[in-house]
Amino acid sequence: MENKAKRGFHPIYILAVLYVAAVYLFPVIFGGMSQNTTGEQDISIWPLLIPFAFGLINLFVVIGGRNRIERVQLLNCAVFIKYALIPFYIIGGLCIAVMILLMFTPVVIMVFVGPVMAAMLSTLGWIAMVGAAPYSIGYIVKSCKQGVHGKVLSVIAGICQFLFTADVISIMVLALKEKKCVKMTIALLILFVLAIITTAVIVTGLVIRAIF
Repeated sequence: MENKAKRGFHPIYILAVLYVAAVYLFPVIFGGMSQNTTGEQDISIWPLLIPFAFGLINLFVVIGGRNRIERVQLLNCAVFIKYALIPFYIIGGLCIAVMILLMFTPVVIMVFVGPVMAAMLSTLGWIAMVGAAPYSIGYIVKSCKQGVHGKVLSVIAGICQFLFTADVISIMVLALKEKKCVKMTIALLILFVLAIITTAVIVTGLVIRAIF
Protein backbone atom coordinates (compact mmCIF):
# COMPACT_ATOMS: atom_id res chain seq x y z
CA MET A 1 0.00 0.00 0.00
CA GLU A 2 2.79 2.43 0.93
CA ASN A 3 4.79 1.58 -2.21
CA LYS A 4 1.73 2.30 -4.32
CA ALA A 5 1.24 5.61 -2.49
CA LYS A 6 4.81 6.61 -3.24
CA ARG A 7 4.29 6.19 -6.98
CA GLY A 8 0.61 6.99 -7.42
CA PHE A 9 -1.22 10.29 -7.69
CA HIS A 10 -3.75 11.33 -5.08
CA PRO A 11 -6.33 14.16 -5.41
CA ILE A 12 -5.02 15.62 -2.14
CA TYR A 13 -1.99 16.82 -4.09
CA ILE A 14 -4.27 19.17 -6.04
CA LEU A 15 -5.51 20.66 -2.79
CA ALA A 16 -1.91 21.25 -1.66
CA VAL A 17 -1.14 23.08 -4.92
CA LEU A 18 -4.30 25.17 -4.57
CA TYR A 19 -3.33 26.10 -1.02
CA VAL A 20 0.10 27.37 -2.10
CA ALA A 21 -1.54 29.33 -4.94
CA ALA A 22 -4.05 30.83 -2.49
CA VAL A 23 -1.32 31.95 -0.08
CA TYR A 24 0.60 33.68 -2.86
CA LEU A 25 -2.50 35.25 -4.40
CA PHE A 26 -4.25 36.65 -1.33
CA PRO A 27 -1.78 39.56 -0.82
CA VAL A 28 -2.16 40.44 -4.52
CA ILE A 29 -5.96 40.36 -4.31
CA PHE A 30 -5.91 42.34 -1.07
CA GLY A 31 -3.57 44.98 -2.52
CA GLY A 32 -5.59 45.29 -5.72
CA MET A 33 -8.90 45.67 -3.93
CA SER A 34 -7.43 48.15 -1.44
CA GLN A 35 -6.39 50.39 -4.33
CA ASN A 36 -9.73 50.09 -6.08
CA THR A 37 -12.00 50.66 -3.08
CA THR A 38 -13.07 54.19 -2.31
CA GLY A 39 -14.20 54.54 1.26
CA GLU A 40 -15.65 51.02 1.54
CA GLN A 41 -12.87 49.52 3.66
CA ASP A 42 -14.77 46.37 4.59
CA ILE A 43 -14.84 45.17 0.96
CA SER A 44 -11.08 44.60 0.97
CA ILE A 45 -11.04 42.56 4.17
CA TRP A 46 -12.29 39.24 2.80
CA PRO A 47 -9.11 38.32 0.85
CA LEU A 48 -7.34 38.04 4.20
CA LEU A 49 -9.66 35.12 5.02
CA ILE A 50 -8.56 33.06 2.01
CA PRO A 51 -5.68 31.21 3.78
CA PHE A 52 -7.93 30.67 6.82
CA ALA A 53 -10.69 29.16 4.67
CA PHE A 54 -8.25 26.89 2.81
CA GLY A 55 -6.73 25.90 6.15
CA LEU A 56 -10.13 24.72 7.37
CA ILE A 57 -10.60 22.77 4.13
CA ASN A 58 -7.19 21.14 4.65
CA LEU A 59 -8.16 20.21 8.20
CA PHE A 60 -11.50 18.69 7.20
CA VAL A 61 -9.94 16.74 4.30
CA VAL A 62 -7.11 15.30 6.43
CA ILE A 63 -9.46 14.35 9.27
CA GLY A 64 -12.14 12.99 6.95
CA GLY A 65 -9.66 11.00 4.85
CA ARG A 66 -7.44 9.80 7.69
CA ASN A 67 -8.18 6.17 6.83
CA ARG A 68 -7.74 6.62 3.07
CA ILE A 69 -4.76 8.98 2.84
CA GLU A 70 -1.38 7.29 3.25
CA ARG A 71 1.47 8.55 5.42
CA VAL A 72 3.75 9.24 2.45
CA GLN A 73 1.02 11.20 0.68
CA LEU A 74 0.67 13.49 3.69
CA LEU A 75 4.45 13.92 3.78
CA ASN A 76 4.50 14.77 0.08
CA CYS A 77 1.90 17.51 0.66
CA ALA A 78 3.73 18.85 3.71
CA VAL A 79 7.09 18.93 1.92
CA PHE A 80 5.64 20.58 -1.17
CA ILE A 81 3.82 23.31 0.79
CA LYS A 82 6.70 24.07 3.17
CA TYR A 83 9.29 24.25 0.39
CA ALA A 84 7.06 26.19 -2.00
CA LEU A 85 6.27 28.83 0.64
CA ILE A 86 9.91 29.54 1.57
CA PRO A 87 10.12 32.56 -0.83
CA PHE A 88 6.82 33.84 0.59
CA TYR A 89 8.19 33.86 4.12
CA ILE A 90 11.53 35.33 3.10
CA ILE A 91 9.76 38.26 1.43
CA GLY A 92 7.37 38.55 4.40
CA GLY A 93 10.28 38.52 6.84
CA LEU A 94 12.03 41.29 4.94
CA CYS A 95 8.83 43.37 4.94
CA ILE A 96 8.51 42.92 8.70
CA ALA A 97 12.15 43.96 9.15
CA VAL A 98 11.51 47.08 7.07
CA MET A 99 8.43 47.94 9.17
CA ILE A 100 10.49 47.61 12.34
CA LEU A 101 13.33 49.70 10.92
CA LEU A 102 10.87 52.45 10.00
CA MET A 103 10.34 52.92 13.74
CA PHE A 104 13.79 54.52 13.89
CA THR A 105 13.06 57.10 11.18
CA PRO A 106 12.42 60.78 12.04
CA VAL A 107 8.76 60.36 11.02
CA VAL A 108 6.97 60.18 14.37
CA ILE A 109 3.89 58.35 13.10
CA MET A 110 6.02 55.38 11.99
CA VAL A 111 6.76 54.66 15.65
CA PHE A 112 3.13 53.55 15.87
CA VAL A 113 2.50 52.36 12.31
CA GLY A 114 5.66 50.21 12.06
CA PRO A 115 4.86 47.82 14.94
CA VAL A 116 1.21 47.55 13.90
CA MET A 117 2.11 46.62 10.32
CA ALA A 118 4.80 44.19 11.52
CA ALA A 119 2.29 42.52 13.87
CA MET A 120 -0.29 42.30 11.08
CA LEU A 121 2.16 40.73 8.63
CA SER A 122 3.32 38.28 11.30
CA THR A 123 -0.26 37.28 12.06
CA LEU A 124 -1.09 36.72 8.40
CA GLY A 125 2.07 34.66 7.96
CA TRP A 126 1.23 32.59 11.02
CA ILE A 127 -2.29 31.92 9.72
CA ALA A 128 -0.79 30.77 6.41
CA MET A 129 1.61 28.49 8.29
CA VAL A 130 -1.12 27.00 10.50
CA GLY A 131 -3.34 26.46 7.46
CA ALA A 132 -0.80 23.97 6.12
CA ALA A 133 -0.32 22.26 9.49
CA PRO A 134 -3.01 19.56 8.99
CA TYR A 135 -0.81 17.79 6.43
CA SER A 136 2.31 17.79 8.58
CA ILE A 137 0.43 17.00 11.81
CA GLY A 138 -1.45 14.20 10.04
CA TYR A 139 1.84 12.79 8.77
CA ILE A 140 3.48 13.05 12.20
CA VAL A 141 0.57 11.25 13.89
CA LYS A 142 0.51 8.46 11.30
CA SER A 143 4.28 8.01 11.30
CA CYS A 144 4.33 7.84 15.11
CA LYS A 145 1.56 5.21 15.16
CA GLN A 146 3.40 3.19 12.51
CA GLY A 147 6.68 3.39 14.41
CA VAL A 148 8.53 5.43 11.79
CA HIS A 149 9.30 8.24 14.25
CA GLY A 150 9.56 8.09 18.03
CA LYS A 151 7.10 9.82 20.38
CA VAL A 152 9.59 12.45 21.56
CA LEU A 153 10.55 13.44 18.02
CA SER A 154 6.89 13.44 16.98
CA VAL A 155 5.84 15.72 19.84
CA ILE A 156 8.68 18.15 19.16
CA ALA A 157 7.95 18.15 15.42
CA GLY A 158 4.25 18.69 16.12
CA ILE A 159 4.96 21.74 18.27
CA CYS A 160 7.34 23.09 15.63
CA GLN A 161 4.49 23.22 13.10
CA PHE A 162 3.20 26.32 14.89
CA LEU A 163 6.55 28.14 15.05
CA PHE A 164 8.13 30.18 12.25
CA THR A 165 11.23 28.62 10.67
CA ALA A 166 11.06 25.64 13.04
CA ASP A 167 8.15 24.23 11.02
CA VAL A 168 10.23 24.08 7.84
CA ILE A 169 13.34 22.72 9.55
CA SER A 170 11.35 20.01 11.36
CA ILE A 171 9.76 18.83 8.11
CA MET A 172 13.21 18.79 6.51
CA VAL A 173 14.49 16.58 9.33
CA LEU A 174 11.51 14.24 9.06
CA ALA A 175 11.85 14.08 5.26
CA LEU A 176 15.54 13.18 5.57
CA LYS A 177 14.72 10.52 8.16
CA GLU A 178 12.06 9.17 5.81
CA LYS A 179 14.60 9.38 2.93
CA LYS A 180 12.22 11.55 0.95
CA CYS A 181 13.50 14.30 -1.41
CA VAL A 182 16.95 13.92 0.16
CA LYS A 183 19.03 15.95 -2.33
CA MET A 184 16.52 18.79 -2.59
CA THR A 185 16.04 18.86 1.18
CA ILE A 186 19.77 19.10 1.88
CA ALA A 187 20.20 21.84 -0.74
CA LEU A 188 17.25 23.83 0.61
CA LEU A 189 18.41 23.33 4.19
CA ILE A 190 21.83 24.82 3.36
CA LEU A 191 20.26 27.72 1.46
CA PHE A 192 17.73 28.22 4.25
CA VAL A 193 20.43 28.48 6.92
CA LEU A 194 22.51 30.83 4.75
CA ALA A 195 19.44 33.00 4.11
CA ILE A 196 18.69 33.24 7.84
CA ILE A 197 22.30 34.18 8.65
CA THR A 198 22.46 36.73 5.82
CA THR A 199 19.14 38.30 6.78
CA ALA A 200 20.14 38.49 10.45
CA VAL A 201 23.43 40.17 9.56
CA ILE A 202 21.76 42.69 7.23
CA VAL A 203 18.99 43.55 9.68
CA THR A 204 21.45 43.88 12.56
CA GLY A 205 23.64 46.17 10.47
CA LEU A 206 20.68 48.34 9.47
CA VAL A 207 19.44 48.59 13.06
CA ILE A 208 22.91 49.60 14.33
CA ARG A 209 23.24 52.12 11.51
CA ALA A 210 19.79 53.57 12.23
CA ILE A 211 20.51 53.90 15.95
CA PHE A 212 24.01 55.32 15.70
